[in-house]
Amino acid sequence: MKIGFIGLGAMGLPMTRNLLAAGHDVTVASRSRPPVDAAVALGAIDAGTAAEVATAGEVIILCVPNSPEVVEVVDAMLPALGAGTIVVDCSTIDPDVERAQHEKVSATGARYLDGPLSGGTVGAEKGTLTVMVGGDAATLEDAGPALDAVAGLVVHVGGPGMGQVVKLCNNLIYAAQMVATAEATALALRSGVDMAKLLEVLLHSTGDCTAVRTRLPVAGVVADSPASNGWKPGFMTDLMAKDLDLALAYGARAGVPLVTTATSRQVLTAASTAGYGREDFSALAKIVLRNAGVE
Repeated sequence: MKIGFIGLGAMGLPMTRNLLAAGHDVTVASRSRPPVDAAVALGAIDAGTAAEVATAGEVIILCVPNSPEVVEVVDAMLPALGAGTIVVDCSTIDPDVERAQHEKVSATGARYLDGPLSGGTVGAEKGTLTVMVGGDAATLEDAGPALDAVAGLVVHVGGPGMGQVVKLCNNLIYAAQMVATAEATALALRSGVDMAKLLEVLLHSTGDCTAVRTRLPVAGVVADSPASNGWKPGFMTDLMAKDLDLALAYGARAGVPLVTTATSRQVLTAASTAGYGREDFSALAKIVLRNAGVE
């Protein structure tokens, strides 16, 4: 399949690598030069611009940081879009902004899906991402070969924008998990609990969750956790903060109070202010631990 890929960041470049490994022809564009060069070295074609990518692929995948960038890329592609092209936005953006992109692209005769991702950079590297897809089911079936190359699970969750809604629901839960995990860690450390024993109990108890399993914020307890690896980001603090801002704004429009999400956002604010914005979002635990006097 001929695939275009726009946005070769921490997620986009490994996704491109997996698409090439699956035998697809991939044409790329990105804001910065180094990841484009890396993709070309793997066998991708450098299109130069989003508009040129749009002319080269049957399926065009977007993976950019925020709503304004998605709008910018879509607007740049519009003159080149038409029947036979599917655009899949794998960014995480505002659901209502995403619905507007569905309408713009559909007006050209092309088709559009929102397909935000879960799994972080590890999932992108391994090709095991979860893709939650909003849009037409038949369009998803046609785009299937492209998404199957980067994902372990693809779920059609509803119509336009619903992929984004489900992604925001997922991330607000994950952020709350991390804050609770950080608080439990602080309490355990302050009380002298053996952290390896705490982890063993949690993994076999009702406190088990993804944050505990992958991001217990004490170096040396979980070998591949960010805390054990210099807080290297699988998902940056500033990106999680951006997603919670989206969730809070959408929740306000939907009339749904998100009290826990607001609390999580404040902890992320403190982490970003302290200089941890580009570290893994589990670095918010450094704020919690410091406040508990167990830094």
